Amino acid sequence: MAFNRPLPISGAWKHPDAYVEALLCFSTTSVLFMNLCGGVHMVDFLTREPDLYTTILPEDWISFFEQHDIQDIIRLLLREDIDHLRGAEPSVDQSSRAWNGGAFPPQSLLDYIFNIRLLTLQREMCISSTERIELPKQVAMHMNRKKVHEVECFSQHVSSLSDTVNKRRGEPITHIVDFGSGQNYLGRTLASSPYYKHMIAIERKHQYISGAKSMDIRAKLAKNPNAQYFHKEKTSSDSCNGTTELTVPETTGTSPELRTRGTLSYIEHEIQDGYLEPIIRHIIHPSPLDGKGKEESDARLMVVSLHSCGNLVHHGLRSLILNPSIVAVAMIGCCYNLLTERLGPTTHELPILQSLHPRLEETGTSYDPHGFPMSKYYENYRSPGATTGVKLNITARALAVQAPYNWSFNDSEQSFTRHFFRALLQRILVDRNILPKPSVPEDVFSDGSSPETRTNSIIIGSLPKAAFKSFTAYIRAATIKMSRDPIYSSQVQEHIATLTDDEIQRYETRYLHARKHMSAVWSLMAFSAQLVEAIIVVDRWQFLLRVRVIWQSLD
Repeated sequence: MAFNRPLPISGAWKHPDAYVEALLCFSTTSVLFMNLCGGVHMVDFLTREPDLYTTILPEDWISFFEQHDIQDIIRLLLREDIDHLRGAEPSVDQSSRAWNGGAFPPQSLLDYIFNIRLLTLQREMCISSTERIELPKQVAMHMNRKKVHEVECFSQHVSSLSDTVNKRRGEPITHIVDFGSGQNYLGRTLASSPYYKHMIAIERKHQYISGAKSMDIRAKLAKNPNAQYFHKEKTSSDSCNGTTELTVPETTGTSPELRTRGTLSYIEHEIQDGYLEPIIRHIIHPSPLDGKGKEESDARLMVVSLHSCGNLVHHGLRSLILNPSIVAVAMIGCCYNLLTERLGPTTHELPILQSLHPRLEETGTSYDPHGFPMSKYYENYRSPGATTGVKLNITARALAVQAPYNWSFNDSEQSFTRHFFRALLQRILVDRNILPKPSVPEDVFSDGSSPETRTNSIIIGSLPKAAFKSFTAYIRAATIKMSRDPIYSSQVQEHIATLTDDEIQRYETRYLHARKHMSAVWSLMAFSAQLVEAIIVVDRWQFLLRVRVIWQSLD
């Protein structure tokens, strides 16, 4: 049965409904998946007893990993021909077979890899290099290669979607609203040749808007701030407190690069829901004083965002039903760890592995109406395990931003080092009685949740690259950060700052064997977490299906 691929899923699926059911069934019944995506945290790797490595992984997996290099394990997870490896006749003795000069992968591992790949959303680019429209040099200023690539591709997608909506609706999109515009790289591109879009950039940070305005001038979208911009402070009567509007009108300079039919309007505002009409009405509904009559005020808007952190995608999607003027949305989600929980506390099939980190407790009990999941389908979904509602904790959501297919050798090794050093620091903090050893609850509540236990934690935050040259350098840099902690600073100064280099090096030597174990588990976690992103994306798609039903009922 053919369908028009509303989701980027494997061609093995006859219909998206079958895919959705398989995705949710697997993610709510596979104990291994639930442990890898939300049940364990790398910080606890060296402080758990029994250790996490032997607790969560099957014995034959551990035996296989011991005989292979971690880079070969990554290749098996991401790129090896699993169909070929799984295609052996049942009568063939697997123990007599070899792979890459060592043990052959266990059948259960091959099956797990197969299932993750089958359920992962496909990511092929639809724009070829020959079709790509390069950014004008003056617009691409201050962008790194990654940002240029993102803006080029997404700008073309937005333009193409705008044309499609125009044809299907029989009326043009008049404005494009950028949620969380930042430095407005996307808006500046879409307002320039060859797109010439009318952009409304909404950004909550004043310094970002100021920087964006300066870059507009350097990009020659305006000659100078006094000649090309007008500023209008909005009052409380406009329902837009603290908003500053900046518009780049059509320029009339003789230089070709100064001619543009696009416009840029800036609004300083923190988006907290999807209702935009009071915020943008002074732009999309110009008054007769501007020389335009009311008959020209029927605006049609598209909401876009290149990096939609947390709930921002939810606000954008809900804007479709909250604002009559919004007819399309194109947003790329990120920072899933910043999503809030709508259905409340997350339960765990194996609570013994999950400590209640303060962030888990805070986000897991928030019941935020703007949070995950969006759809009624997820809210009412009843898993084979007899639990109702699809839930993801912050540990699982944070994993969803990983991109293991982009890992180079150096990327993966640096990541493994960071996790090893942080887990080893946690071991020292526990040994020095600064933090307690993670408790292991003996009882499980009837609803599948665990008794309330808490693992205290010290947030280290980011450290300079030089801190990862050696474990000693890492401890010294982390000590500086921990010494600012309002609760643990005195203990850190007494027990960590006084550690000698020899003591630190002995810790590294003692636990060095666990680095490969951590690397294998982290690779499995990042690989498996592709399904966490799929779960989030499908939830948003299910919400949009309901929006379509609402729209059809209004026609």
